[in-house]
Amino acid sequence: MSRIKTIVAAALLSWLSVSLHAAEPARLPFYEARQGDVRIYLLGTIHAGKADEPLRQEIAQALSRSSQLIMEISAEEMPLVAALMLARLCKDACLRRQLSAATFTRLSTLLPGMATEMERIPAWMMSTLLSVADASKAGLSPQWGTEQRLLKIWGNRSTRGLEKPEEQVEAMASFEDSIQREMLEGYLALPEERRVALVQRLYQIWRDGDAEALYGWYQQMNKEEGLSPGTVRRIEEKMISSRNQRFVERLRPFFSSGQPVFVAVGALHLGGEQGVLTLLRAQGFTVTMR
Repeated sequence: MSRIKTIVAAALLSWLSVSLHAAEPARLPFYEARQGDVRIYLLGTIHAGKADEPLRQEIAQALSRSSQLIMEISAEEMPLVAALMLARLCKDACLRRQLSAATFTRLSTLLPGMATEMERIPAWMMSTLLSVADASKAGLSPQWGTEQRLLKIWGNRSTRGLEKPEEQVEAMASFEDSIQREMLEGYLALPEERRVALVQRLYQIWRDGDAEALYGWYQQMNKEEGLSPGTVRRIEEKMISSRNQRFVERLRPFFSSGQPVFVAVGALHLGGEQGVLTLLRAQGFTVTMR
């Protein structure tokens, strides 16, 4: 495998390691949706965490009582995400084409010795890799992500996914070059210390367990990056609202079950007017914070 593939693969596959540790648990965005005898436990996840941040007992007990663990992508298909992203590396110098010369030069200084190799990383993927790096600087590690803790409790039982790996990668990769450029340049325009502080703030809000505050953080992030209203709407539609509708639609087969199911999706998908919690209420569910 070439150096560029090794670098990208290492950053992506690090999200898949599994481990667990014990300490005083935080509240976390945990909800229960009920309609008749249908019960859905909902946990907003975060993909990187700290070793001393286990799930509180009520969440672990709800998972143990559930007949299904349903995530954005099933555990069995998680490894495919990294492979699909690697397949999206460009054959040409796409990043240099997507960015302004000034931004590309600045990015080169952040990744010394990689100017030639990083040319093949599209802007959307570079944004992902930079966010992983900033999470690490904030003291967070993918091996302590929420999904990994859930899988540790769930054991070897099979899981369900609300979308396919191809759908998730396509949602990120299909943005027009102009939007990819605006997203990456907006992110890089923030000083590193500010980016790290925003990640730390996100983690604290997640610990506090307020889905609406999490969505508010997402809106604030868009403002600080200086994204245009059109770009914000486009990102919201592709990455948040359309996927939320897909999630709820694909939960329908479980609405008739008399046994509870446990649903774990990214915490930013829960809140807001088009969030999963709002969509479930529109379906007649009573949603309660636990």
